[in-house]
Amino acid sequence: MTAVSSVFVSVVCRLRDERDLVESLLEDLTRVLRANYENWEIVLVDDGSRDGTTARVKELLGRYEGVRLLRLSRAFGLDVAITAGLESAIGDVVVTLSAETDPPDLIPQLVELARRDNAAVYGVAPSRRRGFLRESGARVFYWMCRSLLDVPIQPHSTQLRALPRQAVNAIVEIKDRHRYLRALTPYIGYETRTVEYRPISRSGRSPRESLFDAADTALAVIVGNSTRPLRMVGWIALGASFLNLVYIGYVFAVRIFKTRVAEGWMTLSLQNAGMFLLLFLILAVVTEYVGRILDETRERPLYYIAEEANSSVMVPSAERRNVVRESR
Repeated sequence: MTAVSSVFVSVVCRLRDERDLVESLLEDLTRVLRANYENWEIVLVDDGSRDGTTARVKELLGRYEGVRLLRLSRAFGLDVAITAGLESAIGDVVVTLSAETDPPDLIPQLVELARRDNAAVYGVAPSRRRGFLRESGARVFYWMCRSLLDVPIQPHSTQLRALPRQAVNAIVEIKDRHRYLRALTPYIGYETRTVEYRPISRSGRSPRESLFDAADTALAVIVGNSTRPLRMVGWIALGASFLNLVYIGYVFAVRIFKTRVAEGWMTLSLQNAGMFLLLFLILAVVTEYVGRILDETRERPLYYIAEEANSSVMVPSAERRNVVRESR
């Protein structure tokens, strides 16, 4: 029989139109947490659900202890919702997972790795099936992040992760509005570990992100976490400027050493087309960064909480450690 650990474990889960999954999720989570830990909590973040998810959670609060509900005022997105849960969680180790696809039985393994190595632990699910276009795009994206942008995102990583308290404190201090936790976690510099697993399906449906949403996320990650695209475009612009200086010298040389010069319509047209292409490329990149700077300088809160609700019994164990005092 597994010994019950005294470590305080918080589980953060974002809910989005998942009324039918809440009961089975809480049943599995409490079964695992009761069997392994003295002190634990479950933080459910309702990210603008419209199917009565909040009402269903409230119905279940009287049956399950250690559950807290945060209902955001509208849908703010996956990573912001998880951030709201991280800011509210008080555990020594905080586990985040997907209500639809992540098995709670992995929590003890993730927590043990995070505690033993003081590392951020990622769940990796390489067996997910994707079309050729999506798989090729994902490989190009991960290669660019690793080789060109210095953003070390673990390929095929999922929402399933375990973070020690120090890592959680570091992440919640980052106030980027366009946030991607799989990029922010390596940024803070903690050791990382990975655990491969096979995703489950509580609803029987395969969750699928549209190709447009995937491309939009990739663009947000690249622009929000690295200035190298801007630097690369700057070097291209300098190279093009040098070539134009060479071309100007060539025009003067032709004018000096040739008595008759044919009208250079084709050359002039190619030059103008190339320069306008370069200028618009630079303009596209610069405007993306300017838009991101505008968002960051507004200093608006990441999210707003419309409602909070708790279980009738908040702490399974009568004695709870002050985990915040141990943080650094």
